Amino acid sequence: MVDEKAWAVITVFVVGVVTAMDLLGGVPMEVVLIVGLFAAVLLLEIGVLVLGEIRDGMRDAR
Repeated sequence: MVDEKAWAVITVFVVGVVTAMDLLGGVPMEVVLIVGLFAAVLLLEIGVLVLGEIRDGMRDAR
């Protein structure tokens, strides 16, 4: 679970930095779109992993 949280924090930080640089005009739009797509896929994957762990925990509780 720690790895997923670390990836989420890193992703949010990178998206924030790229967004700030885009607002300042230092990054091409393609980079912003690629980083945003990567962040969305990564966070979706983390959500699926968390839901899987919740499901496994519920199965063990029975």
